[in-house]
Amino acid sequence: MKRLRGSDAFAIYSETPTSPFVTLKVGIYRPTNSDDVPGIDEVKQFVLSGVARHIAYAAMRIVRVPFDLHHPLWVADPDFSPENHIFHTRLPAPGDKARLCDLISDLMGRPMNPDRPLWEVWIVDGLEERKIAIVAKLHHALADGNTIAAMVSDTHATSAAGNLHGHRADGETIPGRARLVRDALVDLARSYTVDIPRYYSYLKRARARGKALAHGEAEPDMPSGAPYTVLNCSGGSGRLYRYETAPLATMKALSKRFGCTLNSLVLGVCSEALRRYLQQVDTVPPAPLVAAMPIGALGEEDFKSVLNSDILHNNVAIAIVPMDLNIPDFAERLHVIKRAAESAIEHVRRRGGRRFDNYLDYLPGSAIRLLHSTMNRLQERSRRSFANVIISNVKGPSKPLYAVDGRLEMLELLSTGNLNDGGSLNITVWSYVDKVCFSCYTRKEALPQPELINTHIREVMEELNANYLG
Repeated sequence: MKRLRGSDAFAIYSETPTSPFVTLKVGIYRPTNSDDVPGIDEVKQFVLSGVARHIAYAAMRIVRVPFDLHHPLWVADPDFSPENHIFHTRLPAPGDKARLCDLISDLMGRPMNPDRPLWEVWIVDGLEERKIAIVAKLHHALADGNTIAAMVSDTHATSAAGNLHGHRADGETIPGRARLVRDALVDLARSYTVDIPRYYSYLKRARARGKALAHGEAEPDMPSGAPYTVLNCSGGSGRLYRYETAPLATMKALSKRFGCTLNSLVLGVCSEALRRYLQQVDTVPPAPLVAAMPIGALGEEDFKSVLNSDILHNNVAIAIVPMDLNIPDFAERLHVIKRAAESAIEHVRRRGGRRFDNYLDYLPGSAIRLLHSTMNRLQERSRRSFANVIISNVKGPSKPLYAVDGRLEMLELLSTGNLNDGGSLNITVWSYVDKVCFSCYTRKEALPQPELINTHIREVMEELNANYLG
């Protein structure tokens, strides 16, 4: 048994009936030999072999502490059977991209059973050209995007050499209420007497590093909030998912042409697509939109909490990047966004170890829930949000991945994250081999036509290619 870190537990506490805190990864495969298409049972065996490689994590379920006195526990489920988490469905004709997106929309809106390990896999056939999709849905408490990307690569063979098989995990007895309360109080005492003094020393070192990194410069200015737009309408459990792909070579050529990173280019492309979308359905706010951009945590590798550190967990920071849509020229706006992104990342670096979620390790779950609900109410009343959109960019596998002993080749890798109650749009960007996939995930009641955003992304990429690379 291991206790969750505060940042992972936050994904449990902040979940609501209308905002399940889940993430979804989709691999779309084609047969390497049209005369040898694997059957569903064979694909299921491949999935089972992948689960076996990560059995130590796949068998873990969440056990919450009474009254949320402390963070939940990871416990190896004594009744775990991976077969109970793997399902099969068939797309209705014609099995096209739109039908697959509808299925993903439906799956993302369904909460998972909290009394079982928080993941499931759907094997989907009926796609065009005899393709098969494998849809993996898991709770965000399990891992962040970079960790999941590594797991995806590890699960697949990179050639036709086949896949390894692992072993079943030994289940643990689910602790009773008395033990949960006792252990929670003991762990809290350890955190307050052992961890907090050590963390205070670490904070002093982190501040010293931040001052050294600053070279006497002032702390970068960060947005204090985001303007309220249609992107921030809350409520409703309906979900919609759409995606658009672009050539990775084009993205790299454009980033070189503009003198920016791929990450800044992604923000720039999304800013232009959102500018056109808001002009179409609402209005462009006078203040800059604010993007919440998850990035790999910086400057914390030398601090180990008394809470678990060997279970896969989220290790990300959030960079806050303003995007001024009132700058009409794309190149000029991209330059401003580039500087804003650099400042946001520098802000995270200087504050290594001083992020808000670092302190969540030491707060009881009940306090975190109260804090989260209070912040949501204040944002609704003030019509001032933390951010307008989540935009994440993850580097996926650079080599083709194969499944079922090389008989299936992955063509596309899609990903999408969660929506908080105060937001209605998540744009998740993953690269895979020679493609970049822009996934738009929206709250149906607020943004009923996410395909408009995807259309604008495609148009922006085509125009940039023609105007700057043609």
